[in-house]
Parts: sequence; structure tokens; C-alpha cells
Amino acid sequence: MANQATQRKLKTAAAPAVQTRRVSALAHVMRYGRFGADHEGGPGVTLGLRHPVSIATVIARKGKARALSGALSDGFGFATPAPGRSEGARGASIQWAGPEHWFVVREDERDGALYNDLADKLDGFASVSDQSHGRVIISMSGARVRDVLAKGTPVDFHPRVFDEGDCAITQMAHVGVHITQTGEDAFEISLFRGFAESFWEWLTEMSLEFGYEVV
Repeated sequence: MANQATQRKLKTAAAPAVQTRRVSALAHVMRYGRFGADHEGGPGVTLGLRHPVSIATVIARKGKARALSGALSDGFGFATPAPGRSEGARGASIQWAGPEHWFVVREDERDGALYNDLADKLDGFASVSDQSHGRVIISMSGARVRDVLAKGTPVDFHPRVFDEGDCAITQMAHVGVHITQTGEDAFEISLFRGFAESFWEWLTEMSLEFGYEVV
């Protein structure tokens, strides 16, 4: 009887909380330093990886887009941006990703924290999905960054038509990507984790002629 009671206690004991360590999808292929052509004035492109970072998709429920925007504004300090735009506040950003569909990105090492915050504040207004382990965000900057982007996508990134805060959904090197301009000559590319290694190899190859640095 004592053994049976002990077994019942073991079965019903709560499992300790485990924090999953996030491993970058590019951990085995990223090499830090300078590569490619050696131009006066330094590398034309700087590449990096936003990691760790929390990512979630937010999709408005039918007829709830306006209420969703208000809930985001109250809870996070920004409303849903217009199509093709992104907004940011309080260390987080929201990026248009399709009709009544957005990405929310926040620097956060805690698994599930962003998802829990969004799911709590947007309950009844939107469907929220955690993408922190499913997507990768690569950063690009430098004087020749637009030349590299032009090699892989038909999107026009000329400053006259694509400005800071603009974003686009397109294909680059046959991979579906989401691109956001974060600064004067700075961009972020978000893509599914499964394509990260092959895309990184393409991106570094296309940057060789301009010289690039991985930081």
C-alpha cells in the first residue's frame, strides 16, 4: 500500500518549469568577421542576426480589426500600422504582414512571454501564434545593402519609394521573406527557420563583391 501511495504522489507531482534555451538557426554556419572584397572605407554590407528575439503573428478576427488596434494601443503603445508599414514603441514593433495580419517582434529571452502578453490583451479580438522558434530575423545595413537586395527581389528599395518604416512581403532567392526598413541604410529580413541556412549562404555570396562583415 505504501508503495502504491508513493507511486500516486509521483504521478501527480507537478513537473518543474523548464526554460528552453533558444539555439540560433544559423549557429553552425555564421562566421564572424570581414569577408569578400576589401574596399576603401570598409565593408559595403554588415550582416547580423537578431537573437534571441520573440516573434508572434496576430490575425484579427472577423469584424474585430478596429477593436484589435485599440487593444494594441492600450497594451503596447502602438496601433496596427497601415498596409506596407511598421510601428514600434516600448521595445517592441509591429509589422504589417498581410490583410488584417501582423508580426509583433520584441527583444525577449523568455519563452512564451510575448505570446502570453498578446493572448491576454487581445483575447476576443485576434488569433495569436508564437513564432519565436519558427522564424529567423537577419539584419542588413551599409552603403551597398540595396545592391544586395536588388539581386534577389523585384521590390524597388530606392529611397524615393521605400523609406524607413516601410515593409514588404516578397520572395528572395526563391524563399518567401518579410523585409522591413529599420533605418536609413538598414533592413531586417524575416523568414522561416527551415530556409535560414540556405538563405544565409546565398546572402553572403551575393555580398562578396561589396565586402561584408558579420557582427
